[in-house]
Amino acid sequence: MSSMLYMSSPINALLEGFYRDDITIDTLKTKGDFGIGTFNNLDGEMIALGGRFFQLDLDGNARPVDGGMKTPFSTVCRFEPMLTEDIAAPLTWEQFTAQLKSLLPSDNMFCAIHMEGRFRAVRTRSVPRTENYRPLSEATDHQKLRQFADVEGHLVGFYTPSFVPSVNVPGYHFHFIDKTFSAGGHLLSCEPERLDIRLQIFFSMELTLPKTLDYLTASFTRDAKKDLEKAER
Repeated sequence: MSSMLYMSSPINALLEGFYRDDITIDTLKTKGDFGIGTFNNLDGEMIALGGRFFQLDLDGNARPVDGGMKTPFSTVCRFEPMLTEDIAAPLTWEQFTAQLKSLLPSDNMFCAIHMEGRFRAVRTRSVPRTENYRPLSEATDHQKLRQFADVEGHLVGFYTPSFVPSVNVPGYHFHFIDKTFSAGGHLLSCEPERLDIRLQIFFSMELTLPKTLDYLTASFTRDAKKDLEKAER
């Protein structure tokens, strides 16, 4: 049976400022070994690779996570790459994003992407721990940036079609972690020197809807696309 993409919650809940849910890391591990997300109260960025789940804190430092920790938003899968590609020469951020677009067999499919190699530069961010009800577009106003130079590491992420902005982040969404699994964050930009790229396409997905009172009574009048452009880029 083909691997299925799993989303623990739609992104619209996060955009409204609903930062708490009851999905545990142990639950995520039953759904996949590869993915990204965040933790309750936006307490760090999440990255999963090879079945190992890490929390990237406000300073960008990485630590393994306890199975009982909970997430209000995450996307994971059993990573089974179907396509491979490589980058063999240095690229600027603009060149890199242009090459990424050429990798996709279709703009209308979900894809998981793992890239491993060396970077001339990587720029990441993390968001401070935030209590409920502050919209995500405002929470990211106080993000903390981190710069990496001449570093080896991994990009873990997904491509989401543009027609589902209330479900997941449209376009590419990557988290970075270095080769030693000691530091990283939400990717803002990078300049790769050489990368091995592996890509998986999904023809189905599983989405869990929150059971919280906040979610069940929300009206969701925010402009998801506009808020995501501010919060994620």
